[in-house]
Amino acid sequence: MGERSGKGPILTGVAAWAGILLFALFVHRPSPFFLLAVGGLLITTVAIAGAAAGGKSFRSLFGLDQFQSRTRSWTLVALVVGAGFALFFRWYSGEPLLLTGLGPFLPIGASIGATEELLFRGFIQGRLARLGAPAAIALAALAHTSYKTALFAFPPEGVAVNLSVLAFFTFLVGTILGFTRQKAGSVIPALAGHMLFDILVYGDWAQAPWWVWGTGIP
Repeated sequence: MGERSGKGPILTGVAAWAGILLFALFVHRPSPFFLLAVGGLLITTVAIAGAAAGGKSFRSLFGLDQFQSRTRSWTLVALVVGAGFALFFRWYSGEPLLLTGLGPFLPIGASIGATEELLFRGFIQGRLARLGAPAAIALAALAHTSYKTALFAFPPEGVAVNLSVLAFFTFLVGTILGFTRQKAGSVIPALAGHMLFDILVYGDWAQAPWWVWGTGIP
């Protein structure tokens, strides 16, 4: 996966994708399958470490090394997108459009959104940039969609998840955020938009939903 090879960035990006997908598929499964989720996280970690060994800083690897005037403009676009889809999600879920308060899950929800953007739009899209901007944007959105779908694939008994709807909107929003990352030259717009979405959607939740801590290990 060395950076001396022209395929090095692409390989580390694909490896990070494969690892996080493995994690999502098995994190809610009982032991010993849960160990595959741990292995997936290890693969993603090794992929990122391998990219860092090529000489790039972590800020550069995650798309945090540039902030220009265009970054501000695209951050505003991403914030509007995040807020718009948050309102749509709350309406679709039958919840009040506006937050009814601030719950203890808010900082965790926001940090989850930030982490996903750093990985998918920051690292993976950045690694796949050698394939061209359209391909990198689409593949990063696909990576995020596959992760999200796998994460929700095994809900607890009595919980119904429409995976088709989830996949459609995850890919749609991911493509838009990927476009802002490309145009801004930074992951900051996507980061801000996703965090705002999670804050507006989960900000009044008193506890984490099942897909956060719902592992198969007692």
